[in-house]
Amino acid sequence: MNCPTHCLIYAKGLRSYRDLPIRYADFGRLHRYERSGVTSGLTRVRSFAQDDAHVFCTDEQVEAEVLRAVEIIFEIYRTFEFPEVAIGIGLRPENRVGTDAQWDAAERALQRALDRQGLAYTLNPGDGAFYGPKIDFRIKDAIGREWQLGTVQLDYQMPERFGLEYVGADGATHRPVMIHRAMLGSVERFLGILIEHTAGAFPLWLAPVQAVVLPVSERFLDYGQRVRDELAAAGLRVEIDDGNEKLGYKIRQAQLRKVPYMLVVGEREAAAGTAAVRLRSGEDRGPVAVPELIAKLREAAAARRVAEL
Repeated sequence: MNCPTHCLIYAKGLRSYRDLPIRYADFGRLHRYERSGVTSGLTRVRSFAQDDAHVFCTDEQVEAEVLRAVEIIFEIYRTFEFPEVAIGIGLRPENRVGTDAQWDAAERALQRALDRQGLAYTLNPGDGAFYGPKIDFRIKDAIGREWQLGTVQLDYQMPERFGLEYVGADGATHRPVMIHRAMLGSVERFLGILIEHTAGAFPLWLAPVQAVVLPVSERFLDYGQRVRDELAAAGLRVEIDDGNEKLGYKIRQAQLRKVPYMLVVGEREAAAGTAAVRLRSGEDRGPVAVPELIAKLREAAAARRVAEL
């Protein structure tokens, strides 16, 4: 865990209420001694990277910072096309640190933040961390399995243990509130879930290869290479299949690789300055002029949506 490191960084200087909120992010590598019988692929590993962050803020800023984190989490899940998100608030466990008054204030703050967004959630008694309550976000993949990903946790205890302070508007010293947050959780687990959710058919903006040029024969390699070069110069991730195999084989190989767009080029396309567009689903979209193709693919990739060809 990198929480103590961020506390030490915060404690390096004198902090004012004008400095808050202070946010630290850390994509460092974490380690857990998972039993060998429970490790599984990318979804449960002993060493992983986590998109960890900690916010130090005043009591008055807690709700706004929690809302900010919730909005970012939902934006991320929408971008990766996880439509179903379940939210739960983990309440105080039996073994915990801190006073009941602190826990009351922290649990109310989390509920108020979600209520302001009109978000449905469940209350889960005993599921909070030992140092504070938390919001957990669970998504469903394409086959209905639930996975816990993001989390937002309030912590009044670690600032106390590390003696963290800031000077308030009244000139007195006060204790900041610490918010732990992770959007993806384990990056390795998130990638594993995403690969299974999409069956490897990543959306255009995320696909390692966004398009592949398929010359129908060796005669059209030069034109195919020009098309590839123009798309690559526009910032698109594109390859050319310059093998001697038949077109049907090339199309099949591109489909197996889940490449979003296949650009078939032959005599008619070379003469007209076009490419015949075929989707990985097998749907044909017909010939498209290369400049138009570039514009639409770039626009769709930037907007993180399917290109309308």
